[in-house]
Amino acid sequence: MPLVPAVEIEISDDERHEVLAEVDRLLRSGRFSQGRNVEAFEEEFAAYTRTASALAVSSGTTALELIFRALGVEGREVVVPAATNFATYIAAERAGATVRLADVDPTTLAPTLEQVRAVCTPRTAAVTVVHTGGLIGPEIEAVAAWCEQRGLALVEDCAHAHGSERGGRHAGTFGVAGAFSFFATKVMTTGEGGMVVTGDGRLADEIRLLRNLGKPEVWVCTHTRPGWNARLPEFAAVLGRAQLRRLPGVLKARRAVAVGYADALRGLPVGDFLLPDHSYSGYKAMLMLPPGTDRDALKERLRERSVQAAGEVYAMPLYHQPVLAGRHAGLRLPGAERACAGQLCLPIYPGLDDERQAHVVRALCDSLTELTEEGAR
Repeated sequence: MPLVPAVEIEISDDERHEVLAEVDRLLRSGRFSQGRNVEAFEEEFAAYTRTASALAVSSGTTALELIFRALGVEGREVVVPAATNFATYIAAERAGATVRLADVDPTTLAPTLEQVRAVCTPRTAAVTVVHTGGLIGPEIEAVAAWCEQRGLALVEDCAHAHGSERGGRHAGTFGVAGAFSFFATKVMTTGEGGMVVTGDGRLADEIRLLRNLGKPEVWVCTHTRPGWNARLPEFAAVLGRAQLRRLPGVLKARRAVAVGYADALRGLPVGDFLLPDHSYSGYKAMLMLPPGTDRDALKERLRERSVQAAGEVYAMPLYHQPVLAGRHAGLRLPGAERACAGQLCLPIYPGLDDERQAHVVRALCDSLTELTEEGAR
């Protein structure tokens, strides 16, 4: 069988024609920044997530930084899960905060309320939760309530969670604000880009200023905040609007693949497939491997069987990243260690048909059996 890739980015003929026609109209209009497409994209995304305001920005990382700056975290602490992307960390740090790392539950990849409480101090200004792979942690409502009681801002990193919902609420609406990414590999993309969603009008107004060089209006020269250019181009918004329109179908297809993996792997000695008990984006098909599995060797065996594993969402806890050497000396968080060391992501995308998915499952089982037998010799 030909190689089953880890990721396939698909743009349908209909979507391509739709986008090209709109780009042609945009080129004829001559307004390439802060025009009607960005405004419409924001309105449509706010409606989709059922929140008051959506603000299009240049990246998901920038979306987080803008939230933290608007919250005024400078000189205070922000809690960040240890098992997440470096972007979550650096966004808080660039906003002037000191980052404190929280452990996560390796079965959900999210921090529990107890794990959040363990690292909060009187200097804490905000708590960040990350919906890894599109999974919304089961204690999100408890964490949100606890933060509200103590006057802490709950910020959601929703880079993986377009379309994820728990209890009838969309990712990004449990806290004061959520940050989405539209990077090329995400469930929906603008190539590069991001979106802030919030129900807080004051926060939305502040972010509008900050993303536009601190100016209250697009075409004025009065700067009231030390902002910067974090705007999303009109061209990106055209693609974003088309992607949002087809998102329900994409989510349905991704979820079907995830359920297919869960059904096929149930009862097999391959570890635990993380299929959540809520509607999720299906951004990642995550398997927690049996303890002691040599993941690099497994990925090589899969490659030999024409399967490209996506690897892992996060290969190591943040405190092991070279750029943070010495920042969190001696810190070891067992949940984050297990989550990062034991995680393997299987191919998942709308175009993964039943035949190729069955091949992935066979290759996984055969590769793990082979490694187990070799280890027993």
